[in-house]
Amino acid sequence: MESNIFAIGLGTGRARSARSARVAPTVGAFRGSPLLRLAISWEGGERGVELCVQVTGDLDAATAPALADTLARAHFDLRQVPDAVGIVLDLRPVSFLGAAGMRVMDRARRTCAEEGFTLRLIADHPTVIRPLELTGLAEVLGLNRPPTW
Repeated sequence: MESNIFAIGLGTGRARSARSARVAPTVGAFRGSPLLRLAISWEGGERGVELCVQVTGDLDAATAPALADTLARAHFDLRQVPDAVGIVLDLRPVSFLGAAGMRVMDRARRTCAEEGFTLRLIADHPTVIRPLELTGLAEVLGLNRPPTW
């Protein structure tokens, strides 16, 4: 599958696309330490094609706008793919989840639902799962926990 990688730099608020296959690239230069990394790929399955966004790093007030922008572009791309069913948001590599990040995910879920798409979350770390459960968003957002071995 094709994929893009976006890295958000400290102080830039902009992303740099390592590859511009299906998701529109973001204009701007990468500077400073990466706070958030977004890897985007398409995955096909029995249900149809899903756009997978893997989030790595802190998801807080400083980085949530970058995720919001990426999810907006992903939502646009979903409408262009005939077999697309939704977005999978992989939060397993997230090291911190703040309220701003949860707001972005809830907004993205509502936007997807309005057009018949789904937003699925995957998380396995208490740093992410606990805030989602405390706010009730784990159930609302359809949190999936991968099996533990």
